[in-house]
Amino acid sequence: MRGVVRALALVALALPLAGAVAAAVEGPAPVLVGRINGVINPITARYVDRIVDEGESRHAAAIVFVIDTPGGLIDSTYKITGRFLNARVPIVTFVAPPGARAASAGTFITMAGHVAAMAPTTNIGAAHPVDSNGSDIQGDLRLKAENDAVAHITNIALARGRNVQWAEDAVRKSVSVRDDEALKLGVIDLQAADVPDLMAKIDGRQVTLQGGSMRLATKGAPLDEDGLNPFETLLHFIVDPQIAVLLFTLGTYGLIFELSNPGLIFPGIIGVIAIVLALFAFGTLDANGAGLALMVFAILLFVLEIKVPAHGILTAGGIAAIAVGTIILFPPLRPTFPGFRYTVDPLVVVFVVGLSAGFFLFLVSAARRLLQLPLATGSSLLLGAVGVAKSDIAPRGIAHVADEDWTVISEGGGTIPSGSAVRVKRVDGVRLIVEPAHSAEGRGTS
Repeated sequence: MRGVVRALALVALALPLAGAVAAAVEGPAPVLVGRINGVINPITARYVDRIVDEGESRHAAAIVFVIDTPGGLIDSTYKITGRFLNARVPIVTFVAPPGARAASAGTFITMAGHVAAMAPTTNIGAAHPVDSNGSDIQGDLRLKAENDAVAHITNIALARGRNVQWAEDAVRKSVSVRDDEALKLGVIDLQAADVPDLMAKIDGRQVTLQGGSMRLATKGAPLDEDGLNPFETLLHFIVDPQIAVLLFTLGTYGLIFELSNPGLIFPGIIGVIAIVLALFAFGTLDANGAGLALMVFAILLFVLEIKVPAHGILTAGGIAAIAVGTIILFPPLRPTFPGFRYTVDPLVVVFVVGLSAGFFLFLVSAARRLLQLPLATGSSLLLGAVGVAKSDIAPRGIAHVADEDWTVISEGGGTIPSGSAVRVKRVDGVRLIVEPAHSAEGRGTS
């Protein structure tokens, strides 16, 4: 018993030492650096959510989002600011590099950071809501959208201790200011030349999180760049409104070409894939619907390849459709949009696509070989068939051959008694020329 107590005491002493050693090995907490570039859309919101989730799971010292955006969708903007306001790690927003801007939606996002900074020769503001074409909203809808945006941005300003009046003017009057003006007005907290300079300047600053306040320890912390992965970049490109319209136009013309020239196949395949992607970009189809539609379309193309001599075009289209559908439905690396939150490894995607392609190529080649075999149909099936005479054949009569009753004529005009076995020598229209089966066998063995 005394030995057990001694062992437990040693373990208790070793645990803190092990923790200290592990901490020393791991080093200081990293600072994650994300990039918010281009139009704000659902892919941007999912990307931001991914980075914040990763920062929270890794207990990052801070997360820096480098911002350069002309604006974007208000729903996606609200999701991003909501995620910032509820983050369990410090969020630092940084309008950079020099010449960048945080316009419209970027104003909301920048002001939502626990620390907001700007690089020289950057600007922020002009956050008045507009419609999807960039035009002013008219009537009661304008008032509703404007008041909603004002309420949201002033809440952000109050939560972060920033200039509430300027935030309201940015929405109602579309005011915009330079980085030096933003600092004087209390819109941001500081100016910095670049990310390392920013890390040095915010070190030791006190910030308030949901769980309480904490002091930033960012000076000398390792910077971990985590931009859009290739799949997020592709989807971000697709959901751009201009690209979505071009995809829909391309798909429409592809289908028109196919219907005008049946048998071309390629324009039809491109048309269907382009229209599905366009509908996904427009939001008409969510990730689940678009992914499943493309995968079902791929199966249809694989099946048609067996029936239609398309020289592999249908199979190629099916491979493309199943690859894109899998990426949309189960985005590799990390999820990037609402819908299924499951993810698969890129190697699994390659394996599934390769396996499907190999299977259907084998199936198609086997079917092609089968179709090329000579077909035994019609009269060729009756030659050599053995039947039974149902009446005396002298020389004409009835015989049951191949499960049917036939009018038959005996070879050479001889008589074949009823009940005798007969063999078909040849077909003469709807009549069969037969001979006694025993005599045919005898001649065959002589």
